[in-house]
Amino acid sequence: IGAISGAAAQASAHPLDVIRRRMQMQNMGKGDDEKEKSPKQFSNMFTGLYRVAKDEGWHVLFHGLGPACFEKVPSTAIGYFIYEAMKVTLMVSSV
Repeated sequence: IGAISGAAAQASAHPLDVIRRRMQMQNMGKGDDEKEKSPKQFSNMFTGLYRVAKDEGWHVLFHGLGPACFEKVPSTAIGYFIYEAMKVTLMVSSV
């Protein structure tokens, strides 16, 4: 269950992460001079999702999902396993 929940969480959050990274990178220019910086592409997350989906396609929002799941799935599964093992060890029940 931990692996499945980790994959689902990563798949649902990955498009937002792609836009967040693009928004962080859009303000990085060649210098401190405002004339050298590129114009702002996205003003917020919704604009970013809309413009990327419209201009490049929805599939672009999921590029890199495989490596992200490769990192997230095992760590979530291990976390759930340790949580359940500690509940048994400490004789604590879930609410």
